Amino acid sequence: MARPKNQTARREQLIRAASRAISAQGLARLKVSGIADSAGVTRGSVHYYFSDLSELLVQVHKRALERFFTQRATVTQTLPDARDQLVESIRRGVPDGPDDELAVVLCEFNTAIRDEPLYSTLAQSRYDRQVVMYTAILDVGTAQGHFRLSEPARDVASNIVSLEDSYLLHIVSRNDSLPPRRAFELILGYARTATGCPDLTPDRPQAGPPSVTDPDA
Repeated sequence: MARPKNQTARREQLIRAASRAISAQGLARLKVSGIADSAGVTRGSVHYYFSDLSELLVQVHKRALERFFTQRATVTQTLPDARDQLVESIRRGVPDGPDDELAVVLCEFNTAIRDEPLYSTLAQSRYDRQVVMYTAILDVGTAQGHFRLSEPARDVASNIVSLEDSYLLHIVSRNDSLPPRRAFELILGYARTATGCPDLTPDRPQAGPPSVTDPDA
């Protein structure tokens, strides 16, 4: 098989195709043939660019991590006020809806943790990074005089991340009692109580472009 000129682009094409396939049919039913069909390539192309399915799935998870950690951390770091940082981080941690592709992908990885130790390692890494991100924001807010924490910053951060993970599952599961806006408001409600800061409201201006269900858009 001849090598295409842009191997990075072809690998990215396959990663996106795998993400779509997981979102559409679930991780348990994922097959190389389904990924190839979604990408419009042969099965041989998938095996050519990735040594096995696990390698490809790690890259799919990395793509989800880019959305739910790297991108929002980058945005919030541009905001000087920790109150804005906290509201914006929470806003971007809530899925856009039940068809939010990368949110569905994360749920699929989480449900397969007991069957694949690798997924457990990936989930813990994602959780730990997000806790560190929120802890840093809370520490800045305390130093700025905006927050009076009811418990250690890391504990508050851990609870926020856990709430995000829980509400993500409900939203993807099409729980009509918990739409994205309501989840956002509930997490902010906890944040207001834990920080003693009444300024953490949903109507604080949003930084940067809004998140979208299709990260390719």
